[in-house]
Amino acid sequence: MKERLNQRAAAALVVLGLLAGSLSGCGQAQIGEKQAFSPNVTEQEQTQQEEQQHLEQLKISGDYDLLTASPWNCAQLNSRSAATLLYDAPVSLQTDFSTQPALAEVSGSGTEWTLTVKEGIEFSDGSLLTAKHIDDSLTLALAEGSYYRARLENIASHKVSGNSVQVTLHQPDALFANLMTFPVAKWDGSRYIGTGRYRLASQGEDSVLLERNLSYWGKQPSIQRIEMIPLKKTDVETYSLKLGKIDCLYIDGASADISNLSAGNYPVTANQLIFLGANASRGQTANAEVRKAISRAIDRDYLMRTSLTTSGKASDLPLHPDFFAMEGYTVPAQNIDEAKQMLTQAGALDDGEMLELTLLYSTDGADRAQLANQLAAQLAQVGIQITLDGRASEDYFSALESGSYDLYLGELLLGDDMDLSHLFTRGEHYGYGAAPSQQLLSLYQTAYSTGESWDAFAAQFVQEYPVIPLAFRSGSFCFSRQHTLGVTALRSDLFYNIDSWQS
Repeated sequence: MKERLNQRAAAALVVLGLLAGSLSGCGQAQIGEKQAFSPNVTEQEQTQQEEQQHLEQLKISGDYDLLTASPWNCAQLNSRSAATLLYDAPVSLQTDFSTQPALAEVSGSGTEWTLTVKEGIEFSDGSLLTAKHIDDSLTLALAEGSYYRARLENIASHKVSGNSVQVTLHQPDALFANLMTFPVAKWDGSRYIGTGRYRLASQGEDSVLLERNLSYWGKQPSIQRIEMIPLKKTDVETYSLKLGKIDCLYIDGASADISNLSAGNYPVTANQLIFLGANASRGQTANAEVRKAISRAIDRDYLMRTSLTTSGKASDLPLHPDFFAMEGYTVPAQNIDEAKQMLTQAGALDDGEMLELTLLYSTDGADRAQLANQLAAQLAQVGIQITLDGRASEDYFSALESGSYDLYLGELLLGDDMDLSHLFTRGEHYGYGAAPSQQLLSLYQTAYSTGESWDAFAAQFVQEYPVIPLAFRSGSFCFSRQHTLGVTALRSDLFYNIDSWQS
C-alpha cells in the first residue's frame, strides 16, 4: 500500500487553511427577468432581448501560440483550459465521475488496460487519428514538465498494438479510465493540431479566431466562433472581464475577485476536498470518538453558504457527493445534543469544563479566516473552545511538520480516479493528521483497485474520521452578465456541454 501511495507523491495538492467571504456578486441573470419586473416591456422587446442573448462568437482568455506549442505543458490556466476546444482526449469525464468514450474505448481491469481507437476520426488537416497518435500523446503527457504527469505516474508502460494502446499499471486502479483526459494531438510541422470541436480560422496580431470544425466526429458546438485573446496576468484577465474585453474567465479555487466580478458564475465540478485535520499524537484529537463528535457538531451547509468565495458541496466523506458509487448517500445533519453526548462519553468534557483546542490555518489566500471563525463558533456550541492560529504559508507548514496544532484546515485536490493516498500517507505538504486503521486502509484498497465496496469503506471511514471532510470546492466559470447560457463545466473540460449552451 505504502509503495503505491509513494509513487504518486507528486500529485497536485494544495493544503490551504480556508475560507472567507460569501459569494454574493455572481448570480445568474435569467433571460426575461427585465420583463418579469417591468410589465410594460412588450413581447417584441422581450424577443429582441432574447435574440441579443444568442451568442455567435465568444471571447475567451487564451494564448493560442503557447497552447499549440505544447498542450501538455501549457502553464497558463485559462490557455490550458481552452485546450478542450482544439483537442480531444481518449475519454470524456462525466459529472458523476464516470466516463464516456471520446477518441477511444477504454477496457480492462486491475493493472492491464486497453485504449482502442475509434475509426474515422480526423485531425483538423484531414488526416486520420491512429493509435500511434494516442500513444505519442500519452508519452508527452508523462514527460517532465507536463501538467498531466503526476496523475499518470501509476502507468508502468504503454505501447501500440494494432489499432489500440496497451497500458500496464504499477498498481490496480478500477477507475483508471478517469485519468485518460489528456489532450491528443499531432505535430503538423509548426504546431500541434487536434481533432476537437474548433479549428483555426485566422490569426491576427492581438487575437486568434477559431471556427467550428464542421468535420467534428461529435456534436457540433452551439457557438460558431471562439476568439482567443492572450492575457498574461490574472489581474489583467479579471479587469478584462469587467470591461467586456473577454466574455468569460475560469477561476480555480478561492479568489477574492469572484465576489467583485459583475458576472454570471457557473460552478466547475472539481474533486477538491476542504477538510479539518486532527493531530493523532496530541491530546483529545487522537481519540476517534472526539473526531466523530466534532464532525457531528458542524453545520456544513451553513459553512458553504456563508464562508466560501466559491460554491461547494457539503460532504463528511472524502468522496465527492456526485460520485456515482455513492448515489443516495446523504450527509448527516448537525446535531448539537448528540455531539455533546459523544464528547461526554469520550471523557473530553470534565465537570462542565470546556475542551480547549487550537485550530491552525494558513492566512495566505482569499477565504480562510471566515471559515475558521465559523467553525470555532459552531464547536463552541458543544463545549469546545477554539484558539485560532493563523499563519503565513511557510509557518503554517512548519507547524504541521512539527505537530504544533490540535486541528488544522486543509485543502487537497484528489484524483478523478478517487485516489485518496495523499490523505492517508505523509509526504511533502500533505498527509498530516490522524492515521487510518489498517481495516480502513484495506477497505480503501479494495474499493480503489476493484471499484467495489465503496459503501463499506465509507461506513468505516465515519467510524474513524482520520480527517474530517467539510466540502468539495467548485471552481468558478464567470461570464459577463449579458450572457445567459446553460453551462455545465468540469475541471477537466470547461466546455463539457458547449453543444447545448444555447438552443
